[in-house]
Amino acid sequence: MTSIEMINLVSPTLDLFVYHLREGLGIETRDNLENYQYVLEKLPQQLPGSLSSTPVTEDREYAQFLDVKNHETGQFKFAGEFEDEKIGGSYNRFALDDTYGLLCQLSVDGKFDIKDLASCLEKLLILAPDDFLLPGKIGQTWMLSGWLESGGRNEVHHLAESAYKSLIDRGWQYQEKGQFLGATVLEFWRASPQRWEKIEPDSHLVMILYPNQKAMTQAAEFYEYWKLLFCYRNKIIWAYTQSREMKEKTLVEFDSMGPSIENIYNLEWSQLQSTLQKNAITLSDFVKTINALEVYQHTLDINLLHYEKYVMLIEKKAGSFFQVSNDFKFLQEFSDIVKAKYQKQLEKDYANLRPCLEVQENLIATIAGMVSISHAQEARQFQQFATVAGVGFGTAVVVACSSSSWMAQVNHAAAIEPSPWTGPESLTPIAIVLSASALAGILGGFFAWLFFIKPNR
Repeated sequence: MTSIEMINLVSPTLDLFVYHLREGLGIETRDNLENYQYVLEKLPQQLPGSLSSTPVTEDREYAQFLDVKNHETGQFKFAGEFEDEKIGGSYNRFALDDTYGLLCQLSVDGKFDIKDLASCLEKLLILAPDDFLLPGKIGQTWMLSGWLESGGRNEVHHLAESAYKSLIDRGWQYQEKGQFLGATVLEFWRASPQRWEKIEPDSHLVMILYPNQKAMTQAAEFYEYWKLLFCYRNKIIWAYTQSREMKEKTLVEFDSMGPSIENIYNLEWSQLQSTLQKNAITLSDFVKTINALEVYQHTLDINLLHYEKYVMLIEKKAGSFFQVSNDFKFLQEFSDIVKAKYQKQLEKDYANLRPCLEVQENLIATIAGMVSISHAQEARQFQQFATVAGVGFGTAVVVACSSSSWMAQVNHAAAIEPSPWTGPESLTPIAIVLSASALAGILGGFFAWLFFIKPNR
């Protein structure tokens, strides 16, 4: 047996903290409550029969666990043997402001080397709520703890590496170290392309390796603090990630307006109307995005304050235990990163997008003005046409109505001196009247244009 296999983790405990929004941007409270309750119903029902002494449907604890409307918290415990392991555990639901939370706790009796621990974790994963996927999932954190019976630094590294791959199915990319009640604390996660950028939401693992059973027993008093601390951490990362995605989407929408800006002066009235409608929709989406960025910025700021509060509470409480070493720099570093990077980036994004909003508003105002002018011009042209046509038509009517008097004179002159031109092509009186009326209408319309329309141009 190699030295790597000599390390033993005693009484390993696996905790999964999962967080969802119960209300917020795009989240319908009623629908989310129904989905949440549906998932809760599935959790105890998927347990093997060997882990529950009574049918879950007859258990009062189970009934209260499902009563989300009347109870902010609920717990369902189970114990028994599963896959040759003696397991005890519970599902704990809770509500925190606008967040639903679920804590799955699983513990196993015995001691495990690296190989056996990997096999044990695979069994525990079957009992974990891996399908807890409601709309608005914020994130999750794994916590693996136990006390070390033996093993040095290299063995601890290999134990952590094996455990992470068993839970996340891939190796970690980044890690932090600390101390808590004399225990070694290892924090792992995955991110790309940088250490604190685009953190994978399901990749966070905190491993706490206690020096003895007493320290592990004392640490049970901190579960409430860890539950809240991880909630605020996940909400901070979620808000920052959402804001970055929102910014990229907004820039794409703004760039899509480029052709409109270049071509608006070459468009016809109907095309201007279409462009106005399209960009009005884009502007509406842009305004929503700006407002959402403000919400995410506020969410990040508030949760950072809460996060720092619970870091201080953990430090204070841990410091009250005698003869133990503590080092929470890994928790403080996250707070520093949020201040130095996340907050400043959100402020910068908001400041950069505000001018884009003004550009869009000015563009739409310009297009709207051009549509109005084009419409007014078309209306004016129609009015001018109506004026000319009206004068011409009126002149033609006057000539036609007075035709009886001057036609009589024409007929009288024709009777005295007959025209040498005879035959079917000779002009009839009706033809003469129509021709004269048409000529008069044309001349009337021309003079109306000449004296009334042309001077106003």
